[in-house]
Amino acid sequence: MRRRDFLKGIAVVPASAAAVQWSTVAKRACSWARDLRISAVVYDERYADCRLFADVLAQQGAVRFPSAGDALSVWYGALREHIAQHGGSVGGMTTDSDLTVSRVCGKEEGLKLIYEGSHDCRTSNRLVHRLVGNGVEREVYAALLGDKTPWPHAIADALSRPLLAARFMNAVAGRPVITRPHSIAHPVYLASWLLGSDWQGPLF
Repeated sequence: MRRRDFLKGIAVVPASAAAVQWSTVAKRACSWARDLRISAVVYDERYADCRLFADVLAQQGAVRFPSAGDALSVWYGALREHIAQHGGSVGGMTTDSDLTVSRVCGKEEGLKLIYEGSHDCRTSNRLVHRLVGNGVEREVYAALLGDKTPWPHAIADALSRPLLAARFMNAVAGRPVITRPHSIAHPVYLASWLLGSDWQGPLF
């Protein structure tokens, strides 16, 4: 073998190795982007606030899954098939019981609760929002403080575009709380939530 051919061969090896490494990084980045995207929204269509929340996420590409208070049927039906085909995170605005069901069913699909908001007017003439999460709740809190749109719209918009860095933050001490007027049709208590993949970091 001539020296020139030998040196060319050596040069090709690191380049090939680098190409393989960059290919792996690119695949992981695509996978992360796929996991971050909210591909489905579960909502209780009996309530206007939930419908508005779902409409905003649907405009961002999420598929609507109305629950009518029976999230179990949704998770063991079309939603499970959707997740298997498209992946992504699942957002929701439902009753507290449907959140409980969604949290358990989501775990079966490798999804964990990474944000939860309670929207409660049981003890006040205003709606009290209590937010907790792995950093995403900061985006929601900022949206509720500064946004003049109806609160379900502000929350959905914030969840559809959280900062990537927020996904890796640990839960902050305490829970952000904010109050805003509620709609006439608000059913006293609703929960907003986001289920994501393991690498995004669970809420607890």
